[in-house]
Amino acid sequence: MDPKQLRGLFGRFATGVTVISTHDTQGNNYAMTVNSFSSVSLDPPLVMFSIIRESDTLKPIQDSGCFSVSILAADQQDLSNAMAKKGGPEKMNGVATFTAETGAPLLEGNIGWLDCKLWNTYEGGDHLILIGEVVDSGAPDEADPLLFFNGKYASIG
Repeated sequence: MDPKQLRGLFGRFATGVTVISTHDTQGNNYAMTVNSFSSVSLDPPLVMFSIIRESDTLKPIQDSGCFSVSILAADQQDLSNAMAKKGGPEKMNGVATFTAETGAPLLEGNIGWLDCKLWNTYEGGDHLILIGEVVDSGAPDEADPLLFFNGKYASIG
């Protein structure tokens, strides 16, 4: 299949937008925008996302053994764009965060969050599939979600 055509087809599936965050052993925070996030299991509580092998965030997740998931609100499009850029811990400079059990940073202003311990990693072509066990969670704000569809942001209604 033509990768551009396939990417366009995958983009026809509307998704929420999340930011996956972690920290390294020196205390630097890393983050990336992800829309491949999904629930896996309620018992035990497991979630998953796909990550490209060249991501600057992959090694810190593997080394720390944890990651967090911030589910973005509709007004967090700029934050989504900033975390979607290539880069390391400098992307998190000035970003308001808090932590839960694992110490992985969670973004302020989210509409829901999950704090996860790395459960397993699976091969997934040019990506890896990371499974996390949810050890803490919350839903601090009632707001509309940030959505992504057909290569651009979208909203409910």
